[in-house]
Amino acid sequence: MKQIVYISNPESQNIETWNLYENGKMELIDKINTNGQVQPIKIIKNSFLYAGIRPNNRIITYFIKNNGFLVKKGESTLPASPNYISFDSKKKFLFCSSYHGNCMSVSSLNKDNIPQDPMQVIYNIQGCHAAQFNDKYNVLFITSLKKDRIYLYYLTDHGILKSTEQKFASSLNKSGPRHIIFHPKKDFSYTINELNGTIDVWNIYTKNNIFKVKNIQNSKILGNLILKKYWSSDIHLTSCGKFLYVSDRFFNSISLFHVNKINNTIIFYKMYKTEEQPRAFYIDKNDNYLISAGQKSNFFSIYNICKKTGELKYLNRYSTSKGPLWITSCII
Repeated sequence: MKQIVYISNPESQNIETWNLYENGKMELIDKINTNGQVQPIKIIKNSFLYAGIRPNNRIITYFIKNNGFLVKKGESTLPASPNYISFDSKKKFLFCSSYHGNCMSVSSLNKDNIPQDPMQVIYNIQGCHAAQFNDKYNVLFITSLKKDRIYLYYLTDHGILKSTEQKFASSLNKSGPRHIIFHPKKDFSYTINELNGTIDVWNIYTKNNIFKVKNIQNSKILGNLILKKYWSSDIHLTSCGKFLYVSDRFFNSISLFHVNKINNTIIFYKMYKTEEQPRAFYIDKNDNYLISAGQKSNFFSIYNICKKTGELKYLNRYSTSKGPLWITSCII
């Protein structure tokens, strides 16, 4: 078994395929043209990679071969430019967020795992940046960056989204919730706020059989360091649930937080300078390495993750095509 890493490069209109070896070294093994600005990429079942393409807005489905190479299997239409791709727990439905289109689309997957034309489009989600599905509660969380909200929708068996009783959770005014992740073991979620450089911690629960989301913490991503402007971008949590990382594009940084085992709040631990404009970073499948891509530097750096403290140790740096934006991986 080996781990394959994929990097999307919209300025070069390609997806790169890299081997990630056990010692942290990486090797470029393939590169495919996407005939468009490829942005979000997402893998399911270690067998299919989905890529959002603009300006001719669509999803390209690729099959992942045994050597990690990608083979195009189909194309699907989208109502607006894609920003984020996610799936329900059963991998029956694809959700696509569109920041510029202010909408969320739902597409069912056919027997060949290719998305069909959208079966539902929810409009007027201002700055719809990302969506993540919570398996336990069967709820899709959708960030609205321009409205400072996280919209909450139940998913029916037929793939239709319906508002929960709460409808949305509100973040601080002009905070700009961007990306969201869930704790792997507890009923908590974490959002990175693009505009004010903070992280929100949310408790997820039910009360009188009504689904609820409550904010329990708002923390600055750079500790005691205060900036006049922020351009915070990505957020990831190790699968053990102990270490949380966030990036900021103005400060070219990745910050490490420790997650409290008792109440799941976070404590700032350390900040690292990284590649220029780290729009995206990625934690590998084994929690061994963190990969940070520089959208302006056209390089990515790879770091070893300390199992005890979560601290990052710089290992190496590799050049990419232009404008690396999204990173994902699979085990084959």
